[in-house]
Amino acid sequence: MDSRKELLNKIRELEFVIYDTGLYLNTHPTDQEALRHYHCHRELLEAAIDEYISCYGPLTMDSVLSKNKWTWIEKPWPWELEA
Repeated sequence: MDSRKELLNKIRELEFVIYDTGLYLNTHPTDQEALRHYHCHRELLEAAIDEYISCYGPLTMDSVLSKNKWTWIEKPWPWELEA
């Protein structure tokens, strides 16, 4: 698997962990271990997204960083990976 696909899979996995942990925290809001787990994986997700953006361009439209040019259309979109 190429590095772009690996990074996208990592982002998807981290998003799942955060969402799943958030659901748990909805019913256990004072669980300190779960809160640490959530924040740790949130930081990992932010780092993975930043890495993706720096290597492959915007992951979503709201991650376009350029102020003088719309870069969203310049590279293949995340869902346009080769089979």
